[in-house]
Amino acid sequence: MKNKQPFTFEISLSVLNHLGRSLYRSFATVLGEAISNSWDADAKNVQIYVHRNKNSFVIKDDGVGMTAEEFQNKFLKIGYSKRKNGTKLSNAGRPFIGRKGIGKLALLSCADKITVISKVKGGNYVGGVIDNSVLDDAITEDLTPQQYPLGEWKTATFTKYTRKHKHGTIIHFEGVKDGIKGSFPFLAKIIALYFRFSLWDPSFNIFLDGEKITHKYLNDLADKTEFLWTIGDHDDPYADGLKSAFSQNPSDHETRQLTIAGVAGFIASVERPRDLKIMTTEERVGVDLFVNGRLRERDILKHIPTARVAESYLYGQIHFDGLDDATDRFTSSREGIVADDPKV
Repeated sequence: MKNKQPFTFEISLSVLNHLGRSLYRSFATVLGEAISNSWDADAKNVQIYVHRNKNSFVIKDDGVGMTAEEFQNKFLKIGYSKRKNGTKLSNAGRPFIGRKGIGKLALLSCADKITVISKVKGGNYVGGVIDNSVLDDAITEDLTPQQYPLGEWKTATFTKYTRKHKHGTIIHFEGVKDGIKGSFPFLAKIIALYFRFSLWDPSFNIFLDGEKITHKYLNDLADKTEFLWTIGDHDDPYADGLKSAFSQNPSDHETRQLTIAGVAGFIASVERPRDLKIMTTEERVGVDLFVNGRLRERDILKHIPTARVAESYLYGQIHFDGLDDATDRFTSSREGIVADDPKV
């Protein structure tokens, strides 16, 4: 049984257009936003199904799901923050990845048509269709959000995915901009790199076309690594694997332990800078900043004003939970950090 309530955005359509429909940068960006939403919804499993021949893909999770009221007042309310009233943890105790409620715009702009359906345990599916060509016309005609209701979703589209799905959210993307590029190994590696925190969290699993993503998809990077500096006490199976491999061949590899107050993680170096390039893309692996287990900024060394070349050999993870606080001192995005305090 479908909910007959018309759903609408809770923001001016022109503001929606200027605010961030251009946030879409790559297929990886969209995967990142969707997986982050599933984490925040206390999902245990995220299933990603890619259909290259149809230029479409589906992301399904078993999170808490949304009621009609939550879909309208939270998901469709651009700028809605899960951290309202200082709350930083989900009901299951996970630190929220989402902060400002803006990143979802990457989801809504990456394809010609996006269908979102969701249900809570014991409830019915609610949701709607966002057709970007229709939305473009609505923006051109300066319609109000109430004059642009989301389209009705088709049960037949989701039959394969709703079977035995007791609760959670399913998103179907049709007509992906620029197409779905990259082979299974490429996408698996992208997911492993962006969501390494999930690879050692037993309560959160990511599957791509039915196969679980693990740190084995980073083995080629490990093979090209020469030196390792571990920082603090941080349980990381990838770094542990490097240490184990290095101990068997200490003449060619070196591991050192560093201590920095409040900081954990690792930094490693490769043989050549090109070893950090992600396959055939312009993307490269760098030293990423994580706060409470979530990616806050990629490649933080790019901010260092230096002409030295050492940085081009380094990658790793810096975990600094002290950056996270209830005052939202930092504005985060998948691409960087903007400090509200100019002294930072």
